Amino acid sequence: MKKLFFVIFSCLALLSQVSCEKSEVSEFTDTPIIEAYLEPGDYLTVKVKRQIPFAGNVQYSADDINNLILTVSYNGGTHLLTALGNGVYIDSSIIVNEGENYSVSFHFNSKFVSAYTYIPSKPQNMTQSATEIAIAKLDTTSGPPSQGSQPDPIQINWSNTDGSYYLILVENIESVLDPIRDFGDNDPPGNLFRKSPTKLGVEEIRAMEFQYYGTHRIILYHVLPDYATLYDSNSTSSQNLSNPSTSIINGYGIFTGLNSDTLYVEVTE
Repeated sequence: MKKLFFVIFSCLALLSQVSCEKSEVSEFTDTPIIEAYLEPGDYLTVKVKRQIPFAGNVQYSADDINNLILTVSYNGGTHLLTALGNGVYIDSSIIVNEGENYSVSFHFNSKFVSAYTYIPSKPQNMTQSATEIAIAKLDTTSGPPSQGSQPDPIQINWSNTDGSYYLILVENIESVLDPIRDFGDNDPPGNLFRKSPTKLGVEEIRAMEFQYYGTHRIILYHVLPDYATLYDSNSTSSQNLSNPSTSIINGYGIFTGLNSDTLYVEVTE
């Protein structure tokens, strides 16, 4: 399930490439980018990336991104993470648990880099208004369907008494995708889509959002404010990078906890 969550976020990949636009920044500082989504049941894993500036002739620090000394602290203890290559660090003895606090730290470019987060509670009382939705095969030659011909949206409800952030991801899990419409010469869309973060306790999934027939899983993520803030960043200029996550010191990126629950819906013709 964690792999699905990575699909949600391509922002960090862009962030690492546009961090030093010539028109906005005259001096480049080699600052690490942290990427970690901690979910209950997973091993504690952290990825560290290097910025890729547009400006030429920049000077990088001598730090080896694959040979950093990363430590994680939780439950009053400190553990050294193992480097796997490509900036990935892991401790397979640490299983992420709900309600726990985690902090990671290391030295980079003569600075002490640190980040912290906690794991929010699993979504409670998640329900759906329907387990099946029938959508007629769409003929693109006759134009889009009228609003009146669309089936009722599927309503997802959950408890959110404290106004936390939640986000829904819908994924078709069929091995062979059966499209609802003809995509013509366009590239076919992916097998999943997502909704924007919300602080409500309800979300609607409309028929027109589905691209394929078959079984879909609806994953409701309980996310933290730092994730919602990064999601809402529509541009990745160096101005955005001057305001990194408040949970990260001397670095950019995301170090956040999440928790989820799952329902299923069948899309039929």
